[in-house]
Amino acid sequence: MVMPMAAIMPLLRCATMGTVLAVLGACVTPTPAPPVASAPGGVSTLRPWRTLQGGFIAPPGAAFGLPARPGTGAFVKLLAPTAIALRGSDVLIADAGSGRLWREDMALNTLTPIAGAPVTPGTLVAIGPDLSAWVLDGITRRCCASRATGGCCRPRRAAPAAASVAGFALADGGATLLVVDDSLGQWVEFRGAGGLAQPRSLPSDVRSADGVAVAGDSVFVLDKARGAVHALRRDGTLLATLGEGELKQPQAVAADRFARVFVVDDAGRTVKLLVPGREAQVFGAEALGVQQIGGIAVDERFLAVSDRVGGAVVIHQLAGEARP
Repeated sequence: MVMPMAAIMPLLRCATMGTVLAVLGACVTPTPAPPVASAPGGVSTLRPWRTLQGGFIAPPGAAFGLPARPGTGAFVKLLAPTAIALRGSDVLIADAGSGRLWREDMALNTLTPIAGAPVTPGTLVAIGPDLSAWVLDGITRRCCASRATGGCCRPRRAAPAAASVAGFALADGGATLLVVDDSLGQWVEFRGAGGLAQPRSLPSDVRSADGVAVAGDSVFVLDKARGAVHALRRDGTLLATLGEGELKQPQAVAADRFARVFVVDDAGRTVKLLVPGREAQVFGAEALGVQQIGGIAVDERFLAVSDRVGGAVVIHQLAGEARP
């Protein structure tokens, strides 16, 4: 018996969709969700939301504002992600295993390589409000940036005024590049392309400047020598010192707009949440769903943690108390 074409077409459509789902299932291996991470005090909890293990290669967009193109290449697995940045559905991932900087679009599950971006030990990354990608080279300590649509990571004239850049952050809606200089005990602000550098001396309470994060009008400077994070106004005035006596081997710092400060502490493989006037909350690597913490990033109510051993980026929803 010969079936009519009208009856055959629905079967073909079903078969095609089944094939696509089978291919996706073969490329993306589901991982068991880690337990909800919480800590004494009830200030905040972390709820597992998504695990990124890689994505399908996608070419850069043709022009800013156009819809992102879906992946056209093979599925690429993350090897050893370290520094990360998070903004909306975009994740910037420095993969030390492949020596590549990737921009992942979580909505499309695609990876776009950023040409010319250095990925070395100590590389740091950030995403601007316009989705531009910012990179601090871990060896030369020079900054470069790439447009949201891709292309090469072009050098930015920021580091010459700072002898030993230990970290950087974007402030004022991305209009200001703020770099912290450990050798001179200061941070330097650069406003716009070719703008004048404005140095701010760090207070004597700061023994070393090893990283920086910005939340609103507050600047948070990581002080490894003292085992603390210093909260300062933009004019350099010290507001508070957080985590002293609780941080053992702090390595990286991030902050959200609620002025909650997250610090990677290599002692015990933990992320510690610092809130003024309260004990630090401790989230262990196992509860975070990672084997070895490579880097952290925070955006709104999401915290991302990279796993340099497991080859993944685990994103958690932040729940609990927050101050606007």
